[in-house]
Amino acid sequence: MRARTSWIVAAVCLAPAALFGGSAKTSYQEARSVLDAGIKAMGGLEALQAVQDLRRVGAGTGYNQGQSLQPDAPLTTRAMEVTSLQDFARGRSSTEVMNLPTGSVMNKTRAVLAGDAGFGYNLVTKVVTPSAPGAIAGAKAALRRDPAALLLTARARAETLRSLGDDTVEGRRNRVITFADSDGTQIGLYFDAETGLPSKFDTLADNAVLGDAVTENVLSDYRDVAVGSARVRMPARVVTKVNGEVTQDLKFSVIEANTGIRDDAFAAPADAQTVPPAPAGAVTVTKLGEGAYFASGGSHNSLFVVFADHVVVVEAPLSEERSQAVIAKIAETAPGKPIKYVVPTHYHFDHSGGLRTYIAQGVTVVTTPGNKAFVERLAAAPHTIRPDRLARAPRPPVIETFTGKRVFTDGTRTLEVLDVGPSPHVAEAVVAYLPAEKAVFVADLFGIPIQGPFPPSNPALVHFSEKIKAMAVETLVPAHGRIGTMEDLKAALAVQLPKN
Repeated sequence: MRARTSWIVAAVCLAPAALFGGSAKTSYQEARSVLDAGIKAMGGLEALQAVQDLRRVGAGTGYNQGQSLQPDAPLTTRAMEVTSLQDFARGRSSTEVMNLPTGSVMNKTRAVLAGDAGFGYNLVTKVVTPSAPGAIAGAKAALRRDPAALLLTARARAETLRSLGDDTVEGRRNRVITFADSDGTQIGLYFDAETGLPSKFDTLADNAVLGDAVTENVLSDYRDVAVGSARVRMPARVVTKVNGEVTQDLKFSVIEANTGIRDDAFAAPADAQTVPPAPAGAVTVTKLGEGAYFASGGSHNSLFVVFADHVVVVEAPLSEERSQAVIAKIAETAPGKPIKYVVPTHYHFDHSGGLRTYIAQGVTVVTTPGNKAFVERLAAAPHTIRPDRLARAPRPPVIETFTGKRVFTDGTRTLEVLDVGPSPHVAEAVVAYLPAEKAVFVADLFGIPIQGPFPPSNPALVHFSEKIKAMAVETLVPAHGRIGTMEDLKAALAVQLPKN
C-alpha cells in the first residue's frame, strides 16, 4: 500500500508524458476507455443520468480514528444506523445517523445540504446549527463523489483523465485512472478488470496529525436498482479507510432511486432551536485572573498563563491556522514573552492538531507518558501536500512527561496540570487548575454550549465531576463552549437521554 500510494502521489504531481512513456493523449485515451467501460458496467450512460435521487437505509460500524482511549489502542467503535437521501438534480442531501458509541450514550444527528446552504440538526437536543462554509463545500463534494454520481463527475472532467496502469484491490486486478475534481482534488478510480465495476476510489489530502493522508472508499456487494425500466448497479457496502485504517463500514439494506423526495426532508424542523455557528478563525481573549487568559472562538478553546518571563499554553487544537491565531493573541497580550511550554489535555486528533506549530517554534511539549511516542510521530509525519512551518524547517520535538501532577509557578502565580484519567473518554486526561482563580480548564469531559441545552449526561462527565470534588472550584473553563460555574456542571449531570 505504501509503495502504491507513493507512486500515485508522483502521478498526480508530474507531467503525464514523463510518467507514462508516451503522450498525454494516449494516457487520456486509455483512461477514457476504462471510464466508459465502467459506466457501461454500472448500467449505461442513460441509466446513470436518469438517477435523479437516491434513498439508502443501512447500518454498520464507525471506527473512531484518533479518538481511542490511548494512541496505540484498538480504535473505539460505535454502532451506526444511517438513512441518507441524495437529490442530485437539485444539489441537496440529507444524512441521518444514529450513533451508539461503546460505553457511552446514543446520539442522533442529521446533516443537510440544500444548494448553497446547509445545517446540522441534533435530534436529541433539537438544536439546529447552520453549516459553516467548509462543511457546505464538503457536502457538495460528497454529493459529486457519491457512487451513483462519481463516474458522471469524472466524465464531466474528462480533460483531466489520465491512466495509472494496473493495481490489485482485494486480491483482484484493477485498472486505475485519475481525474481532477472541480475543487482541484485528485481522485483515483479503481475498476475491476473482470467486471468493469468501480471497486474503490481514493483521495490524497493533508491531515493536521497524520500528514499526507490517503482516504479510500472501497465499494462492493453490487446490486441492481430500478431506474424506471432500466437497471443501475449500485454498491451496497462502502468501507472507508484512512491511511489503511478502517474508519467506517456501512452496509445498505435499502437502495431506491427516483423516489420523489419531498422538500421537507431538507428543511429544519419547525420546533427546533437554531444556534448560530461559532465564528471560524476568530480568537477572543478573556481575562480569568492576573496573568490567566481564556482564548476562545470557533469550535475549540485554549488557556494561557503569563508568568514572569514566559508563557504556558494549555491546548493546541485543530490546525496550524488555529495555533497561529492563538499565538498572535498571546503576543498582543504578553508582548516580548516567549511561549515556553504547551500542554495538550489529551492526544485526540482534534485537540492535538495544532501542536506542530508550537514544536516548530521550539516550545516544549508537556504531556503524560502514554502520549510521548504519539507526539514524536505527529512531529515526524510528512506534510508534502501542504507543508506547514515544521515541514519547512524540521526539528525534533522537545518533550517533558509527568505523572499525576505538574506545577508551573514563578512564585507569584501558579498553574497546575493534573491527569484525572483513566477516564471513560481517554486513558490520560489532563485538566488545568488555577488555584487563585478556583478555575478548571477541561476538554471533552465537560463542555458548556454557548446557546441551547446540554446534551445527555455520560460516563465521562460523571467521572470528571467525581475527580474535581476535592478541589476548590468555582469556575469551569471548557475547551468547547463558554465559561461557566459549578451550577452548569450540576445542570449537565441532571440531563438524561429522552425516552421515546
